[in-house]
Amino acid sequence: MSPAEATLHWVEHFVIHHGLCPFAARPFREGRVVTYTQDSDELDTCFAWALTRVQSLVQKEPGEVETSLLVFPNILETFTEFLDFVTTFETVLQEVGADELVQLAHFHPRYQFAGVDKEDPGNATNRAPFPVIQLLRVESVATAVA
Repeated sequence: MSPAEATLHWVEHFVIHHGLCPFAARPFREGRVVTYTQDSDELDTCFAWALTRVQSLVQKEPGEVETSLLVFPNILETFTEFLDFVTTFETVLQEVGADELVQLAHFHPRYQFAGVDKEDPGNATNRAPFPVIQLLRVESVATAVA
């Protein structure tokens, strides 16, 4: 199973099956969740690629693509390195104003919430088979919450 297939399997059979995100099932069933895999092990390459994925998402209609899952199977192995990447990515999105269009969620095989023991079962909600950054449309999240 490819990293993209494994990630989609995780979304369907864990996230949706257990109701971890009440807004995930519909776009998933409608084929509006897309997965992109970056096979590079170079941090700069992965970062630049992730920024192009943001641009691609905002240029598409929500009816075409609702959310994008960016999968990094060959990099960001440590959770600390992954969080640093996510923090820097969020900062750049804020600096260019893209944070008004795109919201991030992030998942990692070793995900650990701050102040929580690494073996706490609650960490499983954010543990994916690979490091993943989810790009969500801010407008769609607001609509779903309302």
